[in-house]
Amino acid sequence: MKGVSTLRLAGGLALAAALWAGRALQLSPYSSLALAGLLAFVGGRPFARGFARSLKTGKADADMLVFLGVWAAMAQAVAAVFVPELLLAPARRPFFEVLAALVFFPSLGRWLEARLVERGGEALWTLARRIPRSVRLVTAGRDSVVPATSAGAGARFRVLPGEHIALDGSVVDGASRVDESLWTGGTAVLEKAPGSRVFGGSLNKTGELLVAAERPAADARLTRLVETVRVGVQAKAVVPGVADQLAASYAPGLLIVAVLAALAWSWKGPEPRLQRALTTLAHVLVAATPWTLGLAAPAALAAGLRRARRMGMRIRNPAVLQVLRVPDVLVVGKTGVLTQGRPALVETLCSPGFAEDDVLRLARAAGEGSGHPYAEAVARRAPAGARASSVESYPGHGVSASVEGRRVLLGALPWLAEHGIVAGPQTLAALAGRSDPTVGVAVDGALAGVAVLSDPLRPSAAEEVAALARLGVKVVLASGDSRGAVEAAASAAGIEQVFSEVREEEKQRLVAGLQAEGRRVAMVGTGFLDAPALAQADFGIALDPAARPGSAREGGTAGFDLAAESADLVVSRLDLASLHDALRLTLRIREVVRENLTWVFVPQLILLPLAAGVLGPAFGIVFQPSYAAAAAAASAFCIAVNSVRRLRL
Repeated sequence: MKGVSTLRLAGGLALAAALWAGRALQLSPYSSLALAGLLAFVGGRPFARGFARSLKTGKADADMLVFLGVWAAMAQAVAAVFVPELLLAPARRPFFEVLAALVFFPSLGRWLEARLVERGGEALWTLARRIPRSVRLVTAGRDSVVPATSAGAGARFRVLPGEHIALDGSVVDGASRVDESLWTGGTAVLEKAPGSRVFGGSLNKTGELLVAAERPAADARLTRLVETVRVGVQAKAVVPGVADQLAASYAPGLLIVAVLAALAWSWKGPEPRLQRALTTLAHVLVAATPWTLGLAAPAALAAGLRRARRMGMRIRNPAVLQVLRVPDVLVVGKTGVLTQGRPALVETLCSPGFAEDDVLRLARAAGEGSGHPYAEAVARRAPAGARASSVESYPGHGVSASVEGRRVLLGALPWLAEHGIVAGPQTLAALAGRSDPTVGVAVDGALAGVAVLSDPLRPSAAEEVAALARLGVKVVLASGDSRGAVEAAASAAGIEQVFSEVREEEKQRLVAGLQAEGRRVAMVGTGFLDAPALAQADFGIALDPAARPGSAREGGTAGFDLAAESADLVVSRLDLASLHDALRLTLRIREVVRENLTWVFVPQLILLPLAAGVLGPAFGIVFQPSYAAAAAAASAFCIAVNSVRRLRL
C-alpha cells in the first residue's frame, strides 16, 4: 500500500474544505457535484488502484472499503442531483460532506504512515554503487574496459587510485593503501602488496594495483550479501498491516450485509421498495465503511516513534510493529551485551622462543585499525613502533599482515587452526579449564602466543535475562568466542542455549534454523556482516556503532547503514536492559494499534443496524449522513487521545 503524496493530500483537503463549506460559499448542486467528482477521481485514485488490486488478487484490503464507500456516496450524490425520485425523501440531499470526509480521513492516514517510514533501500543502493559495473581487464599486457560480469575467476584487472575494487581477489602486482572499513568496521586504511587479499566494494586509495579475481562478479561477496539483505527486507515489506488484515475479513461481511439489507427492503419493505432498497444500500456502504481505519496504526506509530527517540531508539520499520508478537527467542552476542564491552588484556601465553613484548608489538601492528574490541584490548597493552603492510582482512575471523618482514596472523584460535597453526602442549595446558576469551598470534606459520582477555559480565546481566524471561522471551547467546568462554558467560547470566565459535556469515543460518523450529526470532546485530541475519529475523535490532565504548562512526558508516537498513529497530545503548525496553515499547505500540482499531469499528458497528433501517419501523429512527460524519470525527479524536495517553512522552 503506497503512501499519499503531500501534494495530493493538500489538493484533497482543498476540495474537501470547499464541499464542507458548500452552503456558506453558496455553491450550486452542480458545482458541488463537479468538485465531488474531481475529489473522487483525484483524491480517491490511490484507493481505486487498491480496489483493482484486490479484484485481481481476490483479497480484500482497506483500500477496497474506502473505494466502495466513496463511490457509494458519489452514486447517491449523482442520483440526488439528477434523479432524486429514485431515493427516499430523507436521502435526497447529496452526501457531499460525507464523500469529502470519506476521501480525506483515509488519505490523511496514508500520508502520515508514509511520513513515519524512513527511506528504505538507500543503503542498498549506495552499496550497489560501490561495486563498479566495469573493470580494466588486462589481457596479453593490454588494458581493455569490459563489463565486470564478463570477468571470470582468474581474470586479471587493474585498479587505479581513487577507484572502487570491482571483484574479490588477490593482489598480483603493485602496492597501495586500501580502505576496507566497509568490511572491517575499523577506521584505518590497510596496506596492500602482492599476495594480499582485497574485497569488492573496497576503495583503492594511493597506488595502482593489479588484481587476480577469485570469483566472478555474480559470486562476489558484497553482491551476494546485498542481494541476501534485499530479499529479506522485501519479504518483510509485503507483510500486510493490521488494517489490511482486518479489512480482508470485514469487507466481505460488509458487502453481504449491504446486499442483504437492500434485498430485504425490496422484497418485504413498504413501497416504494426500489427507492428504499437503493437508499439502504448506499447508507450501509457509507455508514459501515471504517473511515478512520487508516489512522489507527499511524497515530499509534507516531506517538511510539516520538517515545522511541526519547529512549535513544530509532524505529526503522514501523509496519512490522503492527503485526509483531512477543518473540520466542532473542539472539544476542556476548561482548558488550552480556559483558561490559571493554575487554582488557590480563595475560599473554607465549610459545617457546617468543618474548611477550615482541608478540604484543607484532599483534598491535597487525590488528591496528581493525576495529575489533579484542584487537583494541591488545593494542592498549602492547608497545608501539611496528608498522604493518600487505594487510589482509578476514572479516569475522582475523587479519593477516606483513610486519617487519614477518607474516603475522591475529585472530581466533579455530581460524588459526584452519591455517594449520595449532597451540602446543604447554599452551593447551595453560588454557585448560579457563573460560576467558582469547586471541591467537601467529608469526611465520607458528603460534607465537595467546592473548588472554578479561571482559567482566555486567552486574545486572542475570537480572536482565530474567526480566526478558518474564516477558516471555528466551535469550540465546551466539558468539564467536571459544566454547568455554561462551558457556561461562551464559551460565553466569542464566542463559541455557548457546552457540559458540559462530562466524558472522553463519548467523543467518542460525536464525533460519530457529525459525524452522517454529520460533519467532528477534536478533541483535552490531555490524555489516550481521545484516543478512537481521533481515532474516522476525524482528531485527541493530546497534549504532557510535554507542560502543571508544568507537567512532568514521569509515564504518556504510556498513552500519546496511545493518540499519536490514533491522526494524536501531538502539544506541548495547545491553539487555535497553533490549528489554525496546521490546516492551514495540509491544505497547502493537497494543495501542489494536485499541485504536476498537475506536474505528465500534462506531461503525453501532451505525450499521441504523443504516440498514432496522430501527426505523419500531422506533422511527432514520439514518442521516451526519451521523456517520459525527462518528468519524469522534473516532479520530478517540484514536488521537488514546495514542498520546498510552504512549505519553
